[in-house]
Amino acid sequence: MTHRRNTPILLSVLMGLILAGACSNSLWDELPSPIARFIAEYFPGSGIKSYDIGNDSTYHVRIDNSVSLAFNQALDWTVVDGNGGTLPEVFVQDQLPPALFRYIQEGEDAGNVFRVSRDPTYYKVTLHDTVLTYEIETGRITYPDGTTRDT
Repeated sequence: MTHRRNTPILLSVLMGLILAGACSNSLWDELPSPIARFIAEYFPGSGIKSYDIGNDSTYHVRIDNSVSLAFNQALDWTVVDGNGGTLPEVFVQDQLPPALFRYIQEGEDAGNVFRVSRDPTYYKVTLHDTVLTYEIETGRITYPDGTTRDT
């Protein structure tokens, strides 16, 4: 008779365990597949700490290694922020325009990129000691003091 009384309790515990296991992957399951692929490619093995969609339909993702990501409505990345840590060199090489990457590489800073943001007109790259703004149309790089370089 005690087995019948314990059955609802055991079923409740079992359902709780199943739901807890499902929740750990639910953020991955909620991510649009282009965002999930981007994270898997450039931050392999990372878990998702948080994920939300802003009022402007911008996707914000925080991954376990403290990197923050933002994606626009078209699911293109707009911000990749290491939050104090450097970004993977493979991301820098693959995702920056070739001329900008070459410029950063010539300065031996490919491993010192902390944040990258972009929009249709520019890329902004935060290095360990400065910020570069790259104008897509002209290929010009501007430093915070107004100094410019052509790539």
